[in-house]
Amino acid sequence: MKNILFYNKKATCFEQSLPVGNGRIGGLVFGNLKKERIALNEDSLWSGYPKDLNKKDAYKYLESARSALFDKDYEKAKNIINRDMHGHWSEAYLPFGDLIIEYENVPKHDYQRSLDISKGIAKTQAIGFCETVFVSYPAELMVVNIHSDFGVSFTVKMKSQLEHTVKTREDTLLLTGRAPEVCMPPYYNQGETIVQGDKGMTFCGAVKVLGNASFSENSIIVKNQNDTTLLVSLATSFVDFKSMPTADSESRAMEKFKNTKSFDKLLKEHISDFSALFDRVEFELEGGYDDLPTDKRIKNMNKKGDDYSLIALLFQYGRYLTISGSRPGTNAMTLQGIWNTHLRAPWSSSYTTNINTQMNYWCTDITNLSECFEPLVDFVKKLSFTGRTTANDYYGCSGFCAHHNSDIWGASYPAGFPNGDGDSSQYAPWCMSVPWLLNQLYDHYLYIRSESYDKNKDENNNKDKYKDENNKSDEFKKELTELFTGCLDFFNDFLTEYNSKLVTCPSISPENKFIDNSVESSLTYMPSMDREILFEFFENCRELGLDAPVIEQVKVASDGRIPEWAEEFGETEIEHRHVSHLYCIYPSRFVQNDELNRAAEKSLNVRGFGGTGWSLGWKVCLWARLGNGENALRLIKKQLTYINPKLNIHYNGGGSYPNLFDAHPPFQIDGNFGVSAGIAEMLKNKALPKEWSGHVKGIKTHASETISYSFKNGKPID
Repeated sequence: MKNILFYNKKATCFEQSLPVGNGRIGGLVFGNLKKERIALNEDSLWSGYPKDLNKKDAYKYLESARSALFDKDYEKAKNIINRDMHGHWSEAYLPFGDLIIEYENVPKHDYQRSLDISKGIAKTQAIGFCETVFVSYPAELMVVNIHSDFGVSFTVKMKSQLEHTVKTREDTLLLTGRAPEVCMPPYYNQGETIVQGDKGMTFCGAVKVLGNASFSENSIIVKNQNDTTLLVSLATSFVDFKSMPTADSESRAMEKFKNTKSFDKLLKEHISDFSALFDRVEFELEGGYDDLPTDKRIKNMNKKGDDYSLIALLFQYGRYLTISGSRPGTNAMTLQGIWNTHLRAPWSSSYTTNINTQMNYWCTDITNLSECFEPLVDFVKKLSFTGRTTANDYYGCSGFCAHHNSDIWGASYPAGFPNGDGDSSQYAPWCMSVPWLLNQLYDHYLYIRSESYDKNKDENNNKDKYKDENNKSDEFKKELTELFTGCLDFFNDFLTEYNSKLVTCPSISPENKFIDNSVESSLTYMPSMDREILFEFFENCRELGLDAPVIEQVKVASDGRIPEWAEEFGETEIEHRHVSHLYCIYPSRFVQNDELNRAAEKSLNVRGFGGTGWSLGWKVCLWARLGNGENALRLIKKQLTYINPKLNIHYNGGGSYPNLFDAHPPFQIDGNFGVSAGIAEMLKNKALPKEWSGHVKGIKTHASETISYSFKNGKPID
């Protein structure tokens, strides 16, 4: 079935459940016709509140750290950075709770659950019964319709892992609670890891019924009804990243019930909104096993490798998750998008900005979903405010910067051990996330710039629309220029001279180590990724009319590869999951010369065809940019390795869970977006493997042109 995931068994864990969402509200539908669970999320429900956790005297130690690195005293540099320039863990994205529906005597014959990703609708069906779930962006509500030919009875409850109470008030079931002030990541277990208090944000979930129902003290009871609709509203007291979370979450939740519409009208409105985005791109591949349940298709792919329509489904699933997880006015997607069921989630389900947050938005513009990019722009604006304190406190610099980890409060300091008593040198001391993000915003601008709307004026004679789009593009360019200026100010101050060249120092190649004179280290100066990011950033500055330094592009190393560091150090992990030194190939917008492309090919071959889930996605993008569709397909098939969630595999190769969520493992959504972006790059560059026959329509290029063509055995035919 095209653009549909389906299964013949209920989900027993969230990696089997089916995600729905409208950018702000997320749900995971388990499809249990005895005790249904819909796990709930709201994108602003985080631990914490605004607070300045920057180390105020860190800048005093910058020069000593630099001197140690230039002298190659790596141990001294590590001690300074860990002890004297450390930060604090970011806060955590939290699970809201669960909507529980306890059914009485629903038949199980002809059971099936499905997710139509073209419409954003999850269904659980049995003979004479259908449960329909979607989250409406226009209505800002989750909608659960329960239809039965024979009449069904059920009880509705709510619960949460957070501090909460459940009660009914008149015709509404209410879950109210408070998030903790602190929630430490699961790998840090010193002291009190979850701190409750009165400063954390409040939250409220409210359920109303369209249909006949009665209310007990803490549940809704429905008896023998053929058709009942539950409307679910979620809200928090979050105001903005600078303000204490003091809004009235209950009033916010109840506000969404005003002017309530019927189920049919809500459904029609939702499909119209959702499909208008999804239907912009078509992608079909000939050959596949559409009649098999999705989990069996993934297992079958591992054996046969010829389920090409499953590859098309995986591509569209990334677009589906983008539409469901990121819409104008919502927060940027986290490591798990908006779907998290863990109180102390992997990496706190926060923003990891040395690859993963950026990767979440790689497929947005190219797959014709530019509206869904807006939350990332808002996220960068947040960092432009908080990052000024960090730039001053850690480096004595003007402008703003941020490091590898952030949260809803805009954390910009080098996240790590709060007391400086652990080693975070492999990930924390890297202040390059902002220029990378700004390069991505500039690329977004190239997709939406005003020149692209000439066709609206010429073809449709729609002058008002052209004027609106032109003004929007011009306004965004002004915002970009201001953001670029602040980041440029930082690097004008931060860059230091070494061997007559401007370099970053201290820095790392994210999460990797090298060997120099038998000593292992992560800390160094001007790794290739920094050079490549700044090369693009400064060129973008100049295109915006700003005066920027000139940084040379990376040069090929003596072994014919793109080097990872400024010097040809030894490697500690040849197949390391990060391919940071290949930024100049992807995601950089620049086309590189043949010499660099050949060096990148050699680098990728040495790095190998394994890796974590998101790493596989990045490599698909790289091979697509290099025009090698066969190697890209090899990695796509690797991405479709079945990972059994019940085995609790962590950090041992990537793949896909039964619901097509990317398995790092554990679940990280960036792998879904990475592989979708990679497939889009293959189609854009016509880097098609011989096994592919089909057609594509609607892939977007810069200047808002779209690509549409058919292909046979890897060759375009029109």
